[in-house]
This record gives sequence, C-alpha cells and structure tokens, in this order.
Amino acid sequence: MKTVGELAAMRHPIKNGRVSLLRLVTTQSIVAGAICCVLLYGVAGQSQSPPPPPAKSTRVRAKLDGFDIAPTSGKAPNQIGGASRDLGALTLYAPKLAKAYTLTPTFFWSAEDDRAEFTFKLAAMSAQESPIYVKKVAGGKFTYPSDAPALKPSETYVWSVQPENDLMGGMASASLLIVGGSNRDTVASALSSAKVVADQPSPDAAKIYVDNRLWFDALSEYTALIEKHPDMSQYRTARAQLYDQLPATQPLADADTAAAAKGQK
Repeated sequence: MKTVGELAAMRHPIKNGRVSLLRLVTTQSIVAGAICCVLLYGVAGQSQSPPPPPAKSTRVRAKLDGFDIAPTSGKAPNQIGGASRDLGALTLYAPKLAKAYTLTPTFFWSAEDDRAEFTFKLAAMSAQESPIYVKKVAGGKFTYPSDAPALKPSETYVWSVQPENDLMGGMASASLLIVGGSNRDTVASALSSAKVVADQPSPDAAKIYVDNRLWFDALSEYTALIEKHPDMSQYRTARAQLYDQLPATQPLADADTAAAAKGQK
C-alpha cells in the first residue's frame, strides 16, 4: 500500500524534481558564496598586513676617532651628533664640537625640503647671548659668507638653527673651533704641497681635512666633489666613511654606500 507522500510524488513527479533541483542549486550557491567570502577576506587580510620592517645595515662602519672633540663626561643622553634632540626633531649633521680650517664653513642639518625656512645664528663661545651673525635661510645647509663678521683662528663658536615651522621642533645647536697656531700652519703647509687651488674641489684637500679631523672642511669638500663628479662613486664611499662617525649621520652613510654600489649620483 502506497503512503500519502509516495502517492503525491507519483502525481507530481515534475514538481518534485524541480524542488530537488532548486534545493541543490541553492545549496551549491551558499557553498560557493562561503568560499568566495573566505578567499576575499583572506586576500584583504593579507593586503592589510603591515609591511616588514626595513633590514638593518650589516656593513662594517668606518671608525675614525677624533672628529668630535667635545668632552664626553656629562653628556646628556639625548644628545645625538651635534644636536640635543628628541625623536623627529631637527638634527645637525656635525659633532657636538668639531674643528674647521676654513673661515667660511658650510653647515648642514636635516630639512624637509629646500623651501623649509630656518633662522641661523652664530655666536662666540665667550658671548653666546650676543650673536655676531643672524640670517634667515632656506633648505638644509648654509655657508658662512665672507662678508660676515670674520671668524678668528683659535676661537670657538656656537652655531644654532631654529626651524620656522614649530612642527620640526625647537632650536638645535653645536660648536666649532677654528683651528689656529701650529695646527693651522700644518694644514696650510699640506694644502700648499698638494697644490690645492681655492674654490676648486680636490680629493687631495679632502684627504688632508680628514687626516686632520676637520669635519666641516672634509664634509664640504666631499660634497662638492660629488656634485662635480656624480659618476665617481669613490667620493660617495669616502663621504659615507665620514658620516659613519656620528649616530645622527649614519643613515646618510648608508644612503651614500648604497648609491655608490649602484653607481648613482
């Protein structure tokens, strides 16, 4: 004897077939949708994952003692290179106390671009509250002009840079000693023997400045050589060795080393 369900199925075979097919299609659609969601969320999750941190430099850094002649005792822990600074603040690309031979040194510091504005000040160490020179400048470097109050050999000066934009932090300062006496005579004699011509970048002059630990002169000379001979990677390598001497300039050393390896200017 047939059941009621069996009799109904016999009377409506097409209808029941359509129902079964509809259920099958619906089930397959749900499964396919679930798979798509898993794939989509998986891809989205991968795309939103933070990038891996940059690899730390593993190269051996050059070690040239004697560029920073500031006393090491009592140095504040947040003093990096030539600047007393917090993270993200203005950085001076120079030792806390460095030597210079030239009477028109070039000063370098961090800047967002060539249009960033700063106030540059220079004062004698004996009278820091009375600057002998103040100038509004743009960009990350400034060369002390020859028509400014003359710098004197054997004198120590304090130079400072104040950003016009408060977002770049406050003033940063460092010092420089203009070499004099027998030390100055030694440098002058070496430059004369090498037949160095003023205002013409010279690798011989750069080496003399490095040998005598004259930070401002060496950095300026190698920078001028790079600008004049961008295809000569040895000048990038030499400047990188100079940058290696300060924690504040080591990222610049890494950039110079990478550019030299690629033959870039």
